[in-house]
Amino acid sequence: QELANTAWAFAKLSVPADELFNAIAREAEPRLGEFIAQGLANTAWAFATAAVPAEGLLDAIASQSAPRLAEFKTQELANIAWAFATAGVPSARLFDAIAHEAFPRVYGFTTQGLANLVWAFAKAGIPADALFLAVAREATGGATVAGEQRRPRLSRFTTQELANTAFAFARAGTSVRDDRLYAGIAEQTLARIGDFNEQEIANTAWAFASAG
Repeated sequence: QELANTAWAFAKLSVPADELFNAIAREAEPRLGEFIAQGLANTAWAFATAAVPAEGLLDAIASQSAPRLAEFKTQELANIAWAFATAGVPSARLFDAIAHEAFPRVYGFTTQGLANLVWAFAKAGIPADALFLAVAREATGGATVAGEQRRPRLSRFTTQELANTAFAFARAGTSVRDDRLYAGIAEQTLARIGDFNEQEIANTAWAFASAG
């Protein structure tokens, strides 16, 4: 846990420390079986955030995490998906397992978690139609697969989360198209357009142009 915490701290503070990260990778890889779920997720997040290449370590984290995802909290599921997509290591086995684990628990994700989750799958180029549609239902409200009524949550999305969600659904393609989601994102964007930065505006515009 100390190795994971050290990597997380240096990444969080944006302190350049490639030699330290490389040493942590060498020490951590053969000991990943001792890591708790939070440690696995935080280690992957730290290396992705610090942009330190560590494909061997990430492959080992994927192998260790995939059969243990029931131990992961929703934030840890979102974080590890984001980390692997950001690092450019799209482990199909891990992403498929995340989709399976996240789908019935989608109601428990924060708005940031929902946005990061679909962004990660879209960035990695791994389809997860059922998960995307569940996220759309959770964001827009209405009846879930289980028949429960959920309140809309798009008003609680930050501008970055709105832009990332629009990007993810557009990139994932027509199989996950949800017109209620696009309408809700459009409404929120128009209401808060002054709060969007240039990149968020560009990403949102690209998403709506691509979605048609």
